[in-house]
Amino acid sequence: MRRTRVFACCALAMIAAPAFANPSAVQAVSAVLSRGTPVARKAEIGRQVARMCNMSLSGADLDKASAFIEAHRAKGVAWVADQISKSELSYACGG
Repeated sequence: MRRTRVFACCALAMIAAPAFANPSAVQAVSAVLSRGTPVARKAEIGRQVARMCNMSLSGADLDKASAFIEAHRAKGVAWVADQISKSELSYACGG
């Protein structure tokens, strides 16, 4: 029985490890929205995507993401993070 518990704990830790390695979507969106200007928010989008997804957005994709953030930032962190989790970016990041 003890062996089963140890195995279950190890399996859970392995599954959870990626979540600890990368910031959550809510944390990433919060970091973006905390920036004071559109230019700073756009730069932060690029940094957060690089951290979470280990990839860079093309200029066009960064412009599109920035436009989305600017159009919807008043809806709040949770709403924006939820939209991202339903988007293509979520799948590209393995989330």
